[in-house]
Amino acid sequence: MTEQTRDPRFFSTINRSALAINQSAAGAGQTGLLGFVMLFVVAAIFFITEAYFVSMLTISLALLVYVTGAELTKLLLSSVTIFFSSKHLTPQAGQLQETLVALQSALEFRRDDSGQVMVGAVEQGSKVRLPDNTLARDIQEVVEKEKSVEYADYVAHTYYVECHELYDYSAAHFEFVSGAMPLFGLIGTIVGLIAMFDSLGGDVSVEALSPQLALALKTTLYGAVLSSVYRVIGSRFEQRLKSLDYDVETFTRALQVVIENRVKVEVQ
Repeated sequence: MTEQTRDPRFFSTINRSALAINQSAAGAGQTGLLGFVMLFVVAAIFFITEAYFVSMLTISLALLVYVTGAELTKLLLSSVTIFFSSKHLTPQAGQLQETLVALQSALEFRRDDSGQVMVGAVEQGSKVRLPDNTLARDIQEVVEKEKSVEYADYVAHTYYVECHELYDYSAAHFEFVSGAMPLFGLIGTIVGLIAMFDSLGGDVSVEALSPQLALALKTTLYGAVLSSVYRVIGSRFEQRLKSLDYDVETFTRALQVVIENRVKVEVQ
């Protein structure tokens, strides 16, 4: 395959080295574990000073550090990109999407009532014009050298797998934090209730019990709110992942049609 060129449509930080999460540094690795412990201590200090929301927010960040290690900044950058742009996180996936649009237009792709991909009339030896990018040139080479459909699928897979793994890992990280935050909220609730019951006695007033009750309710609320926020962020990665899977399915079908009908590929 030809060497990949930089795509000007993507930010300079959105590339393989910048966003691919290093699995060796994730989870309970040394960096993730130490970062979790340090942030958890900070969260405990905020909890003691009754800054409950800041404490719960710090705990959520500690959990993110635990699962991503030193890659937290890259995960947050990925999240911002997913929310505020329609771009994929890797140039390869962007090229796949761009090339697919041209193929769909040239081959008159559509889906029937059952969801199956249908192709318009394709003449043997007809021509199709694709945008000038690395993937299009790779497809042109595959067609000219009369490679098999399986080889063409492999080429498409190389442009798909990295972004797929990135979306999958990112969604899993946010799902982990989303599932853990209600548990920390429950811990705060139990602490508040224990303190309230310990204060019960003959001279107890509502004013004396209200701080403990407020603690119990606030931590539950903040845990639920933060859990919802992380769940929403994670769902964006899941939606983009489904969209990418759909594009790859359609793209491989298009490659099959191109190869079987010996369509000539022109890159412009």
